[in-house]
Amino acid sequence: MSRFASLAQRIDSLPRRLTVAAVALIGFGMLFTGLGTGFEQGLQDLRFGLRSRPASGEIVVVEIDARSLKQIARWPWPRSVHAKLVDRLREAGARSIAFDVDFSSPTEPKEDGALAAALDRAGGGVIIPTFRQAAGSGATGFVDNLPIKLLADRAFLGAVNVQPDSDGTVRRMPLGVETADTPRPSLPSLTAGVTADIRQDFPVDYAIEPDTIPRFSVIDVVDGKVPAAALANKRVMIGATAIEIWDRYTTPRYGVLPGVVIQAIAAESLLGARIPHEYNGLAPLILALVLVAALSRGRRPRHLAMLLAATCLLVAAPFASEQRFAATFPIVPALAVLMCGIGLVLAAFGADRARRRERHDPATGLPNLAALEAVLTSRPDAHVVVAHIEHFTVLASGLGADAVGQLVLRVSERLRRSCAQGIVYRADSATLAWIERAEDESSLDGRLEETAALMRAPLALDRPVDVSLTFGLAAGGGDRRSPRALVADAELAALNAARRGGRWQKFTEADGQEANWQLSLLAELDLAMASGDLWNAYQPKLDIASGRIIGVEALVRWNHRERGPIGPDRFIPVIEANGRAADLTIHVLRQALEDARSWGDNGYPIGVAVNVSATLLADHGFIETVRATLGDGVTRPDRLTIEVTESAAMVDPERAVAALESWRALGVNISIDDYGTGQSSLGYLQRLPATELKIDKSFVQTIAGDRRNAIMVRSTIAMAHELGMKVVAEGIEDAECLRLLGEMHCDTAQGFYISRPLSADALSALLDNRMKAAA
Repeated sequence: MSRFASLAQRIDSLPRRLTVAAVALIGFGMLFTGLGTGFEQGLQDLRFGLRSRPASGEIVVVEIDARSLKQIARWPWPRSVHAKLVDRLREAGARSIAFDVDFSSPTEPKEDGALAAALDRAGGGVIIPTFRQAAGSGATGFVDNLPIKLLADRAFLGAVNVQPDSDGTVRRMPLGVETADTPRPSLPSLTAGVTADIRQDFPVDYAIEPDTIPRFSVIDVVDGKVPAAALANKRVMIGATAIEIWDRYTTPRYGVLPGVVIQAIAAESLLGARIPHEYNGLAPLILALVLVAALSRGRRPRHLAMLLAATCLLVAAPFASEQRFAATFPIVPALAVLMCGIGLVLAAFGADRARRRERHDPATGLPNLAALEAVLTSRPDAHVVVAHIEHFTVLASGLGADAVGQLVLRVSERLRRSCAQGIVYRADSATLAWIERAEDESSLDGRLEETAALMRAPLALDRPVDVSLTFGLAAGGGDRRSPRALVADAELAALNAARRGGRWQKFTEADGQEANWQLSLLAELDLAMASGDLWNAYQPKLDIASGRIIGVEALVRWNHRERGPIGPDRFIPVIEANGRAADLTIHVLRQALEDARSWGDNGYPIGVAVNVSATLLADHGFIETVRATLGDGVTRPDRLTIEVTESAAMVDPERAVAALESWRALGVNISIDDYGTGQSSLGYLQRLPATELKIDKSFVQTIAGDRRNAIMVRSTIAMAHELGMKVVAEGIEDAECLRLLGEMHCDTAQGFYISRPLSADALSALLDNRMKAAA
C-alpha cells in the first residue's frame, strides 16, 4: 500500500467530531493569529488585477516633478510659486485644490504673505496638510506638524498621514487623523467630499490604474501651458513626484509610487461617497465550518463537487463584493477550512480506493488473494482450485506489463466459460483461482478437459500467444489449514502437475513434505557452495578433425551430506523458481574459470562453457558481476563460452539480440544450446551475435538410422558455417555417430562416447593420458 493510501485510511478512521474540531481549530487559529496573511494579500492583488479599471478623471495631480525643480532651481520653493499655482488653478475653475506639501515652517514674510493672499483670493477653499509623525529614534510619543498660523487660518487642514503595513506596503489609508487635539479629515476624504469617523481607515482600491490619473507639471500650470478645460471642475492634488524629494512608498501591484499619487488613488477609492470597508472573516469561516461538518465524510462525488463549488464561490465572493459594494473580507481562514474538508473527502475516497485495491489486482481489476482469503475465512470447508500459467516469466518478459494484464484477463474469461465456479481471483502474478464446492469435485476433470480445449486456441493480443495451464486442487477441512495456506497448497499441486506432465493434481500431505524439503534445500544452498558440496563436473568437447579435447562444459553437481547426490533436475528448478539462479551461476562460473586457469598452467589451455538461465540473460546486475569476475584476470575471456538455450533466445528476439551483444562485448563466446528445439528462423539466427551452434542430442543420436534427422544435422552444419559459426553436436554415444559427424564436417563432439562428466582432477588425468598417448 502506498503512503498516501495508508495516510488516507488513518485519517478516515478518525472520529468525525475530532476531525471537525481540528479543522475548526485551524480556521479560527488563522483568523485570530493572522496566519495566511501573505496568501490573503496575494489573492487581494489578484482581484485588483481582475478588477483593473481607469481612474475617473475627476481627480488631477499637479506634480512637483524634476522638470519643475530644474526650472525653479531651488527647494523649498518660494511660497509665491505656490501662490501663483493657486491663482492659476482657481482661474481655470478647479473644483478643489489640495496640497501635499509641508508648510509647517515659516519662510520669508513676503513669500508667506504672498501664499496667504492667494489663499484669501481662493475664499479659504484650499486644503493644506497637517500630519502626525513619531517623535524620533529613541523617543516616545508623536509630534504634530501643522501649517504656520498665517496659512492655517486661511485654509482647510487635511491630514496627509500614510500608514504602511509592517512589511512597508501601503494598503490602507486613514479617513482622518487627530493633530493638535483636533480631529482632521484626511486629504483623500476631503478631496472626495466624504464625511466619516476619523478613527476609521479604509482599504485603498488598487484596481484603479495610477497611470490613468491626469497629471500636469507645476511649471506648465504656472506658465499657463495647461488648458483651462483640463482643470475646470477638477479636484486637484498638488504634491512631489520627483525622486529627489523622495516622498515615495511601496504599494501592492504597482511597486513604488509617489505619495501624492497614492493620495489620489485613495481619494478615487472614496468617490461617490463609497467608503471601502473590510469586514472580518468570521461569517465565511462559520459557513465553511458548517459545510465541512456536513460533507467532510462524504463518499460520493457530489460531496466533493459541493465543497469545490463552495470553494469557488468563496474565492469569487470578495471580488463581487468589492466590485459592487466596495466591501471586502478575508477568506483564507474559510478557504483553509474548505481545503481541509476537501482533503477529508479525498481521504475518504482514498481509503475506499485503498480498501478496493487491497482486494483487487491493479493490472487486471480481478479480485486478488486478499479477497479470496476473506471469502475462505467464512467457508472453511471449501475447496480451492488454481490455474497456473506456465512459463509466465518468459511471457511477461516478451509481452510487457500491459499485454500481460490483458493475457491474464483473457485466460480468466475462458476459465469462467469452461470450469470456474463463480468468481475468478488472481492469487498471484501467474496464478488464477476459484472456490470449488466439494460436491462438484467429481466433475472437475471433465471441466478441465473443456478448458484445455479452449486454451488450444491462441489468445489474440497484439500477436497470437499460446498459453498452457496446469491446475491444482486443495481441499479445505475446518480449521486444519488457514485460507492462505490452502491457496498455497493448491498452487503447489499445480506446479507439481506441471513438473510431472499432468493436467491437474490434488494436494496431498506428501506434497507438503516435498515443499518442506525444497525449503530446507534452499536454506542449505549457501553452505553447500561454501563447503564444496556443490561442485563442477566437466564434460569434454572433442575437436573432431584433430581428435584433441579443446574444451569442456561445466555441469553443477550436489553431494548432500545427509541425502547423498541430488540430481540437477531436482535442485536447479527450485533454485531458479526462488530467485537464486544468479548466485548458483556465479558460483559455477568462478569455479570453472579457476579450473580453466589451473589446466592452462599445466599446459592444457582449453575453453570452458557455462550454462546461463533464461532469467539471467538480460539481467544487467548479473552481467556486471560476470564482467567483474573476468576482470580479475583468472583466465582470458575468450576461453569462456556462455551457453543459452535456443528457446530462451526466441522468447523476445529483440531483447535477446541486445542482451547477447552485451555478453559478446565482454569478450566471451556465445553458444546457442539445444538448437533445433526452438524452431528459430534463419533470419533470426543471422542477427544473433553467436559464435557457436550446439545441435540438440535428440537429432544427433539418430542420424545413423533417421534420414530426416541426418539431413537436418547436415544442413544445420552447413548453414552455421556459412554464418561464421562453429558447430557442436551433443549426445554422441557411439563411434558410428562420430564418424558420420566427421563426414558432415561438424567441428566439435560431446557425449558419453567421448567422456562422461568428470571432476576437475579426473579431467586433468584424462588430459595427461591423452597427451601421453599422442606422444
